[in-house]
Amino acid sequence: MEIELRASVDDPDAIRNALAIQAEHRGTSNEHDFYLCHESDRDRSLILRIRRKENGSLLTFKSKASGDDTAWPDVDIPLTDSDSLQQLLLGSGYVKVVEIKKRRSSYRLEDFEINVDEIENLGVFVEIEGRGDEEGRAKIEEKIANLLLGLGIQNENIIRKGYVTLMLELEQSLT
Repeated sequence: MEIELRASVDDPDAIRNALAIQAEHRGTSNEHDFYLCHESDRDRSLILRIRRKENGSLLTFKSKASGDDTAWPDVDIPLTDSDSLQQLLLGSGYVKVVEIKKRRSSYRLEDFEINVDEIENLGVFVEIEGRGDEEGRAKIEEKIANLLLGLGIQNENIIRKGYVTLMLELEQSLT
């Protein structure tokens, strides 16, 4: 299970500088995420994501976990023809939920993936992801929160919502 927290960032360079000292830089990429769910799934209990990057595409299945929007059981599958799959899904009862375009700088620290994400129309965030199960979720979330605090993030800036939810809230506020 993917377990993550994120925080909005006012000074991304300060975060990147702190990470350069503490973590291993894994690279920077542009990502274009296209999220879909079946039209009958009003609660979005299963979301599909087609992620396009410079080095290839992935299809991700994410099912909703209980509690906050911080953990999802997920499976990634490499894709060779993301455009055809997207068209097939859109013609088979799946609907677009949201698109997210971002520039992502990735780091590794201990068992955690740390990303500094510049998201088009949404802002800059630092996101820390760990892996675990439902029983260990609270402990992993606590470790992630402590890592965010160690990067200079204020506790009140920690967000317990995913990017999909944040983008949907933004889109709704604009209508």
